[in-house]
Amino acid sequence: MPFFIRNKRKTKNLAAASPLGRPRAVSSLPTPPEGGRPSLAVLNQMRRHGLVAAALNVIKGPIISAEWSITADDPELARELRSQLEPIWRRLMTQALTVLDYGHAAIELVFDRRGERTIIAETRGLDPSRVEPLTDDDGRVKGVRWQGGQKSVELKDLKYLWLTHGAEFGDPAGRSHLTPAWPFWRALTYAVLYGNRWLERHALPQAVVRYPAELTVDSAGKAAPANEARALELAKRLNSEHPAIALPQPTEKDRPGWEIELLKNTADVGPLLDWVKYLSRMLLTSLFVPEKALYQDGAGSHALVAEQVNTFLLTLDGLAKELAEQISAGLLDPLSTLLGYPNARPRLVIATLASSRRELYKELLVELIRKGEADLSVEQIAGELSVPLIEREEGLAKKQT
Repeated sequence: MPFFIRNKRKTKNLAAASPLGRPRAVSSLPTPPEGGRPSLAVLNQMRRHGLVAAALNVIKGPIISAEWSITADDPELARELRSQLEPIWRRLMTQALTVLDYGHAAIELVFDRRGERTIIAETRGLDPSRVEPLTDDDGRVKGVRWQGGQKSVELKDLKYLWLTHGAEFGDPAGRSHLTPAWPFWRALTYAVLYGNRWLERHALPQAVVRYPAELTVDSAGKAAPANEARALELAKRLNSEHPAIALPQPTEKDRPGWEIELLKNTADVGPLLDWVKYLSRMLLTSLFVPEKALYQDGAGSHALVAEQVNTFLLTLDGLAKELAEQISAGLLDPLSTLLGYPNARPRLVIATLASSRRELYKELLVELIRKGEADLSVEQIAGELSVPLIEREEGLAKKQT
């Protein structure tokens, strides 16, 4: 009767070693996190995922690069506010747009005096894991508490800017833009782990050493396989990544007593790849990013591509307006008071992306598609956005105008 001897040496379990815990079956999606929202630690992991990071760049890039203006009853105040925000605009918007990642963002406002003028000298984004909002009895945010080292600092009055995204029922924590993508990201992470395991077994097949079924007498006077220890040692040396397998076989004429066999993985990885592709597309869909902005396979009608682009740009318009309203109330109003306009209500206006600012998509879209061959769907998107493509022809980059 054959013996299946398992190597007692500890082996690495890919699934157990994952910080996400032991995976469920690939055929089902994970259940939502407790409380309906991922933790900050999970959101940080999601932000580092390549596909999620690319989707966030697609969303944030056009908003950061958009044209903007400030409206006020007093044109002099509007010009003053514009001149103060221009030097810090990109940094301010980059810090503010982390509100999409976490659902909220805290920014410290640093003012300075230049003669008789008060200016906004700097904005400092605060780590969301070290900051919490200070609220009044009605739940309104009246400041923030930042934990730094051994002490905490409270920022109130004009020293902070608290932004929220998707806040419902006055929730100061808001709702991360990544929350709908959480189940697909988690399942995709597990699918990749299973894919890595399949690849490892395919590249490093398990070794089976068959040895002559000869017996010897051990120290206790009992019969024991004579070649088992040597067979196990040989199997370990052939492949130390998998448990060793040694099987005895009867000695027959014209058949070697020792044989080595590599167990090849014959499982079809096609269904797993289809599952990964589905999860990737659903992840992008849950983030409101049109899949054809990141994928070049497959073709679609011009109407479909145009509708995807328009819907996406309208989503960006909504996000930009949400930020503009909060920056106006949390930064421009206090700054106007310091400048001697206590009753002024200046407003930040970010240009509409869905109509006049499609060219803002140019650099980002070209960067996403320049490494591959443009097919019909990509050309349609580029045409819809009036973006020139970069084609690869005989190893040389050629610009198509």
